[in-house]
Amino acid sequence: MMDYAKYPFVRMLIPFALGVWCCVSWPAFRLPSLILVAIAVALFAMASTMAFAVKSYRKNWLFGVVMACYLVLVGYSLACVHEAETRKDYFRNYEAGARYYVARVYDYPTERPNSIRTVLDLEYRFGDSLPSRPVSGKVMAYFPKSDSAFALKYGDLIAIPAPIRELTPPLNPGEFDYRAYLARKGITGQVYLKDNDWVDLQVNNANPIYAFSYRYRDILLASLQRSGLDNDEFGVAAAILLGYDDNLADEVRKNYVAAGSMHILCVSGMHVGIIYLLASFLLGFLNRKKWQKTLKQLLLLALIWFYALIAGLSPSILRASLMISFVIIGEMLNRKGFIINSIAASAFILLCVNPNNLFEIGFLLSYSAVMGIVVLQRPIYNWFYFKNKLLDKAWQITAVALSAQIATIPFTLFYFNQFSTYFALSNLFMTPISFIVVISGMVLLMVSWVPYLNTLIGYLVWGAVYIMNWVVAKIESMPLSIIKGLYVSELEFALLLVALLLLLLMVYMHKRKLLIPLLSVLLLVMVSVTIRLYDSDNQKAVTVYSLRNHTAVDFVRGEEHLLLADSTLMADEGAVDYSLRGAWSQRHLSSHPQTIGLDEDFEGVFLCKKQNLISFDGKLLALWDDEQQVSDSLSYRLPVDYVLVTGKQKPDVQSIVNGYDAHLLLIDGSVPRYLAEKWMAQAQAKNLPCYNVGDGACDF
Repeated sequence: MMDYAKYPFVRMLIPFALGVWCCVSWPAFRLPSLILVAIAVALFAMASTMAFAVKSYRKNWLFGVVMACYLVLVGYSLACVHEAETRKDYFRNYEAGARYYVARVYDYPTERPNSIRTVLDLEYRFGDSLPSRPVSGKVMAYFPKSDSAFALKYGDLIAIPAPIRELTPPLNPGEFDYRAYLARKGITGQVYLKDNDWVDLQVNNANPIYAFSYRYRDILLASLQRSGLDNDEFGVAAAILLGYDDNLADEVRKNYVAAGSMHILCVSGMHVGIIYLLASFLLGFLNRKKWQKTLKQLLLLALIWFYALIAGLSPSILRASLMISFVIIGEMLNRKGFIINSIAASAFILLCVNPNNLFEIGFLLSYSAVMGIVVLQRPIYNWFYFKNKLLDKAWQITAVALSAQIATIPFTLFYFNQFSTYFALSNLFMTPISFIVVISGMVLLMVSWVPYLNTLIGYLVWGAVYIMNWVVAKIESMPLSIIKGLYVSELEFALLLVALLLLLLMVYMHKRKLLIPLLSVLLLVMVSVTIRLYDSDNQKAVTVYSLRNHTAVDFVRGEEHLLLADSTLMADEGAVDYSLRGAWSQRHLSSHPQTIGLDEDFEGVFLCKKQNLISFDGKLLALWDDEQQVSDSLSYRLPVDYVLVTGKQKPDVQSIVNGYDAHLLLIDGSVPRYLAEKWMAQAQAKNLPCYNVGDGACDF
């Protein structure tokens, strides 16, 4: 039986995280501050009374329940306070009359394909007739590539014009909610700044710790390049060693994702663990006396946090460093057997610092993978026994990959709708090679100033990274290397999390009786999936997607669909992945549908297109084109259900009314905003119902 007293942080973490989740997931039911304070005082008084009044051991659970409720409230309150919009000096509250803001470059500026991107932290608001006042809030800023933009550094103060644009919500079903993603980072606006839109105030107000971290990281990146690393090898080495992935090519990133090895490119627990093991081995001579062991642990802590500093203090490296720091502290306190409690302690502290970490996929994947390895790796390893040491080591690595993959399945399915088929094969090769890359890379960074020696070790790093890239490219090219479209609903995600928790408890506590609840939960998941599949077999819909500068209309019957789209959209795989594949996954549709061009005629089982007229499921859709107007020889208005306007056509609702008896006019997302407004105004004047797809996709 588990002794819960040995896991205090586990008992604290669960109710605290529940409170954070309630606050973020149900914003419409936020409690006023006075009510929160009153409830907190009442719970604290109850807990204090029980601590002194309740003497019976059997009634101790009452104190635990009250404290759990108190922690739920603490998590709820911290999450509310952490949100930018709840602050009194939030910049949106003082936006009226603002002319410009003074902002600090909050994040390290990074180069994108068409711009320079960074995060700005607003500090002051200025207006013509209003006094300046301090404000708070972060905005995403994009600069054109220019000398002045490249010269920006972390901590620089600049003046930018008002107003600040709001972030756009997802416009299509199943589309990634980028606005919510940024909001959880405290970013609630965005600006596009041309060279003459902003002024460098020639003042730097940087955090000295982060400034040192970024500056030293730049020095190390330059040393990697001087050692002979370039192109894809430099991008991968920089990502693995220093957590800098701005030079990572999209094709390389795609290969690592398909091979199930993307975690190798993130400075995470594995990298910190390798450094910890190597340093622990080198400091092995300090294991003789108690004070020497304490000194060794302190040196390990200092080394790990110094590495975090030179790696840019990214969230992933901070998370990994804090996690392993608690393990080291546990060893210093002779608590080696309670690694789960140490892991929970690091998670608890990270949530106290930033409650929104609970919704960061990196945070969830890191901790679920570590828990899976801690609990499941040994039982999986015991499935087979190999006398051959090489085979035994290979199976040990495979067991680690399997345990981590099992623990992260709910998150990869829910957030990415995909599964890497050959993850075990990939990690079998990648784990030892990445070990070589990390070790040799650390040596390279230490001797980068030594001529010839740095070049020699640079060749070793280059060769190891080249082999890694070659392996993942080969695995990615294998059939069914990655299965996409594996949609999981929120209910199914919650059930899978319950199933994962039951599995971990069953293995860790050796309680076979938990197998029945585990199978029952999995049965509920299967029932939910079956119901969704049945609904998808009977679905019929036409979806006009909202994509800027593109046209995309989906005709769906059952699990079949045809996509009417412009040729440039289908060539833009990034736009398709971002805006369309989420909806296809939700509806169990093919991720590679048959496409129909806007000027192409088509006749199929359930759809017929002739010139600009499309017939589907008893409905008639007309594509409005200046060059394909209704024939003047017709003595009547052609009855259609919908007219879809695309592109940069001159607004002419009168011609549509003369030629068509339409129920609804649709303004496609490819129509520029200024033209869409004119189309809408003319339609309203003619009493023709109209909808602007640029405001969001529509189904009919």
